[in-house]
Amino acid sequence: MINMLINKKLDSVEKELGVPVDEARYMAEHNLRAFYAFSKVQDFANLRRVLPAEMYYIAKIAAYRQEDCGSCLQIAVNQARKAGLAPAAIQAAVDRNLGALSPDARIIFRFAENQVNREDDPDARAQIIQRFGHDGLIELA
Repeated sequence: MINMLINKKLDSVEKELGVPVDEARYMAEHNLRAFYAFSKVQDFANLRRVLPAEMYYIAKIAAYRQEDCGSCLQIAVNQARKAGLAPAAIQAAVDRNLGALSPDARIIFRFAENQVNREDDPDARAQIIQRFGHDGLIELA
């Protein structure tokens, strides 16, 4: 019964994200405890209260692009579209055309890209805190 409910929810998530969630299905089938833990992390990973949608999704695109995760990148692009980001901004982030992004988006992109590489960018960090506060910086995590 629980597996049926989980699969229905995963069907809904696939429809919403626009990509298969095979890894989540595998987890749910083989290790329900891990699946629940993963679900909780996803809730935290999708927290956004302070950052404007453009900044939030530009950061996700930058990170997933750098990680070379095609399905993750597609999810971020789909979510950005649903959030109403301008197609030109989405495309600029996907193409890493930083000159076509707003000044704030360039800083966010650069910061997210560096964080994926485990590199800090103190200047970008300071600008993000100045512009969006510590809460905004934490949302980028």
